[in-house]
Amino acid sequence: MSGKRLQGALFGSCAPRNDIPLLLDLYMRGSLLLDELVTTTYKLEDINQAVADLREGKNIRGLVVYDH
Repeated sequence: MSGKRLQGALFGSCAPRNDIPLLLDLYMRGSLLLDELVTTTYKLEDINQAVADLREGKNIRGLVVYDH
């Protein structure tokens, strides 16, 4: 009767041209709380420790920061 369809997605779906500016705007306005998701921050020179911590389950969402 009406065209209905069931569709799955393995990793979700995204229209980057539209979604990234929207997500950035939400983050800048404080509506999308990304900083709270970061469990540990590492300097670039500590990347080996970041990988080791990830393998050992010490961090879930580690962030490697590069400052030049």
